[in-house]
Amino acid sequence: MKVMIVEDEVLVRLGLKKAVPWSTLGMELVCEAADGAEAYEMFVRHLPDIVLVDIELPKMDGLSFIHYAKTRRPDAKFIILTCQQDMSYARSAIQLQVADFLLKSTLDIKELCDILQNLSLELRQKRHEAEASGVEDLNRGRRRRRFFQSWLDGVLPVPDPDRFDVQLQEFSPALKAERFQAWVVQLHSASLTEEETESVGEEIERLTARQFGSRYLGGTPEPLKRRWHLIFSGSAPASDAVRWKEAVGQARGLELAVAVSAPFADPYEWRTFDRQAADLLQAEFYGRVGEVYAKDDLISETISEAVLKLKRDMYERAGSLQFEEMKRLVGDLCGALKQPPYLHPPIVKNMFTEFLFRIWSACEEVASGSVSANHRLVDRFYASGRLDELAELLLDELARAGEEVRSHSQDDKTKTILQIKQYIKTHLHRELSLQETADAFYMNSSYLSRLFREVTDQSFTEYVLREKTELAVALMKNGMHLTQISEKLGYQNLSSFTRMFKKVRGVSPSRYMDRT
Repeated sequence: MKVMIVEDEVLVRLGLKKAVPWSTLGMELVCEAADGAEAYEMFVRHLPDIVLVDIELPKMDGLSFIHYAKTRRPDAKFIILTCQQDMSYARSAIQLQVADFLLKSTLDIKELCDILQNLSLELRQKRHEAEASGVEDLNRGRRRRRFFQSWLDGVLPVPDPDRFDVQLQEFSPALKAERFQAWVVQLHSASLTEEETESVGEEIERLTARQFGSRYLGGTPEPLKRRWHLIFSGSAPASDAVRWKEAVGQARGLELAVAVSAPFADPYEWRTFDRQAADLLQAEFYGRVGEVYAKDDLISETISEAVLKLKRDMYERAGSLQFEEMKRLVGDLCGALKQPPYLHPPIVKNMFTEFLFRIWSACEEVASGSVSANHRLVDRFYASGRLDELAELLLDELARAGEEVRSHSQDDKTKTILQIKQYIKTHLHRELSLQETADAFYMNSSYLSRLFREVTDQSFTEYVLREKTELAVALMKNGMHLTQISEKLGYQNLSSFTRMFKKVRGVSPSRYMDRT
């Protein structure tokens, strides 16, 4: 018997693992989970016979987990372990037909072992009766769903004349098509109840079978994501998917998105092509909601040159605290990102998070830590479902950071020079002139030169060269060769870099390192 533990308290999980003599009971502890969402994923993967589950869990409570788990394996047995004595929990557990309801505060390991042993005997007896009668405990509809779920999960055995398999014996004709195609259907009506969502799934089955006939082989639901995974024989054009989507929408008044995979020949590659189809749904991150997606190259991991240029520009603007310019570039970047092929959303979220940390780092010196890292905001970045939502979060933080910098007690001259210093630090990789820097800040170059010396007691050029040598020393200590350092700092050749270094430090780079 395969057993699973679902418990968010580590000590309770460890206690159960050690206190229960699993092997003596003829059981194997195959997996454990700390929250409801993880539990569901592990349950689908391992399909345990018996599950010990807490009610109060993060992400999804134990009763909801049991409800969803029973759609995947109705014959599994569930034992609830809880600190709650609320009768409403007990009534819900009874409605879900759980095997037992135990309080953690009065839990007796011997009692738990007796319950486990009785459940094991009950399950074995049912299996024996099913084998003896030649009829499985599940009806054909449930057996069919189990078959397609096993097929999609990649755990369906290959037909073997020396080994009898009930699933393959009954449904193996579905594997014999010459070509296959995977669809992933996404429902956007989040307000539907669980029963209504299940009803939508039944409607999808009926309308698909009606439109495609025997070409529709079957499918399996993914209720937590409100998705359905379908598989067809042959290859349907995108226009067929559009007509099907319209028919379902008219029948139920629902907004659906459909992702269609490329055709494939090996039935055991359904899992791979299903994932490729699901990837196409990421186009919805860019505002294309409720469409039919059928282009293999719609989603990409390669950042375009236009996006790369804007990313570098925004990174530099953030480093020099040019937040107003950065705000303008956010719109340009979003416009470039909305051109297909689309980047995988996690890549975009990583990019925007880099901007966040760059803003916070640049503000640290100017605002004396008043603009600090906000890890809850980072979480919101990664939870964003749309690019526009992500852009709004970044714009809000730019406004907040800009206000903090402007309201800091330093005088305007000092603020300006601190911003210019940040700008210089982000441009040490190339030759940086006074005129270019003045243009970046919309200033007269002569005024900038006088202001820089007034605030820092050194010239603009002296400061730039000192910062370049500081970076060079750090790179040398990290083991980088002088030729590489010279190129990294924007010098045409090693001799130019050496002359600069000697002018500032009084000795050549190699002699400096010998001394230190």
